Amino acid sequence: MDKSRVKLDFVEMSLANFVFLCLYVSLMLFANVLFVLPPMTKVEYDELIKDFQTKYVAALRGFDPIKNKAKDDAYQLLMTATRQLASYVDMICLGDRYKIILSGFNVFSPGSHTGKAVFSVIQGAISGQVIATWGSEPNFCSYVIRFSIDEDGLRDVYTQTGVGNVTLTINGLTPGKVYLFSLAVVYSDHQGEFCDPLSLMVV
Repeated sequence: MDKSRVKLDFVEMSLANFVFLCLYVSLMLFANVLFVLPPMTKVEYDELIKDFQTKYVAALRGFDPIKNKAKDDAYQLLMTATRQLASYVDMICLGDRYKIILSGFNVFSPGSHTGKAVFSVIQGAISGQVIATWGSEPNFCSYVIRFSIDEDGLRDVYTQTGVGNVTLTINGLTPGKVYLFSLAVVYSDHQGEFCDPLSLMVV
């Protein structure tokens, strides 16, 4: 929990997805009593979003250097403001991933190494969905992932699935529950140990 932090994946998002994230952060963060003194008001942040949306749409209508520069300038202002809010959320939440999620931002979960494969889990695009990813391990045949709810009496009641690629989308998990996820590499003659479990609250 104390190693969690705000995920800055929005820096690499498409412009359209970035706008959706900003709108979601505006909806969640400013309405939450945990975040009483953000570095800007909701009105100021919403104005930056609206300004970027307007200039982004205008720049789509034919190539115009002046409109493109206006769009890029508005994007930089919105990105700077979003980074400031992310930094503020990091400071307030002190690694509490549940509080981070309540801000509207995504949570970065430290990866767990198993051989050369680096295992990580993140929230999916829909409620109850988690996306697990890992790197390629030399000489592997497949991988095994298992997951369970992190509660007394349920940690050992896990679901296990074998997969042959380097990503897996898991659907149908219970929102509001913290899950544990582990990965093991399967070779031609044996299965490796499961990595230390990663913990993630599903939303």
